[in-house]
Amino acid sequence: MRYNGGKAYRQPIGFKQMVRERDDYTCQLCGESGYEVDHIIPYAISGETRPETSCVLCVKCNRAVRLPRKDANPFRTLEEWYQYLQSELIAIM
Repeated sequence: MRYNGGKAYRQPIGFKQMVRERDDYTCQLCGESGYEVDHIIPYAISGETRPETSCVLCVKCNRAVRLPRKDANPFRTLEEWYQYLQSELIAIM
């Protein structure tokens, strides 16, 4: 199912593999085993796909952080975005 709103973007397979290996197949939010490569700041907001703007997440964390995202960026830095995602994940666990 596809939702209206943000742009959809798929990362190249080689890029995903590089990010998975860099993050040692470990979810960057909860520390569990992870496989899904996700934009830290959604592509619809940043318009970029770089290793610095992507990370590995487990399925549970990836689904949890996708739901509250909006197509507006109230965050000035990647650290602020990470803090927000971690607080949202703690709230639903």
